[in-house]
Amino acid sequence: MMWLAILVGVGLALGVLLLGNYLATRATLRPPRTPFFMTPRDLGLPYQNVVFPSRDGVRLHGWWIPAPKPVGIAILCHGYLMNRCEPLPVARELWQAGFHCLVFDFRAMGKSEGDLCTIGDLERLDVLSAVDFATRTAPGLPVVVYGASMGGAAALLAAAEDTRVRAVVADSAYARLSHAVKDWWRNAVGKMSLLLHPTLLIGRLYTRQSAHKVAPEEVIGHIAPRPVLLIHGTHDQLIPPYHAERLFRAAREPKQLWWAEGCEHVQARYERPDEFYPLLVDFMLKAVNADDSGK
Repeated sequence: MMWLAILVGVGLALGVLLLGNYLATRATLRPPRTPFFMTPRDLGLPYQNVVFPSRDGVRLHGWWIPAPKPVGIAILCHGYLMNRCEPLPVARELWQAGFHCLVFDFRAMGKSEGDLCTIGDLERLDVLSAVDFATRTAPGLPVVVYGASMGGAAALLAAAEDTRVRAVVADSAYARLSHAVKDWWRNAVGKMSLLLHPTLLIGRLYTRQSAHKVAPEEVIGHIAPRPVLLIHGTHDQLIPPYHAERLFRAAREPKQLWWAEGCEHVQARYERPDEFYPLLVDFMLKAVNADDSGK
């Protein structure tokens, strides 16, 4: 009877653990949609509502912000749990510098279709389709991409595949998704995060992709000779600074890493705007004015 009780107890514990991991994974990959909290009109920007298909057919919604005398096109990619409102302040600065801007909702977020977020893997298809849309809308102009957190990782993955992307700025991006997931849980629940590591296996069943293989650090070198700018807060606990270090080591020249001293996750543009925006705008302008070699 004692052994039976032990087996029942172990079975119940495993059941609770698996249920917890299942619910955690489901909440992560099917997150609630954050309501809109801003529009381009609030920032004094002209805009048009646009819809375009991702590479796998998911319909994406966004805003096209046309510049009067464009020097290029800037595609802006929001982070996890966010929507196209998040990068609008960045879009305003780039629009003022002469860029058409495209901000859009990733799949399963904002007003875009889809109910599964893969935290960067399939989102790279959304970035590629945004490049397709932008180059059709304003042919002949060079394209640059800015992405925050998940959007930064997706931007790096997409730029490694598509040479139409002239330059990439990745703000607080992860180097490898599997490591980022473990870091997220560690930040959220401390040592108890070890019990949630099976979420990686459950996530693979949902997405049909291993988080270990979603790795911007493995492809960032393919972006060269096009330039890459990495931005990361020194106090980022969600995506710790070692992610930026690994991305920078894997990247090839021309590359740049700016440490936002004292900043947490994706906070440099709010806490150090006098450094963040001039760096970003100057980097993007130099990229679109460079020749095709990226130098």
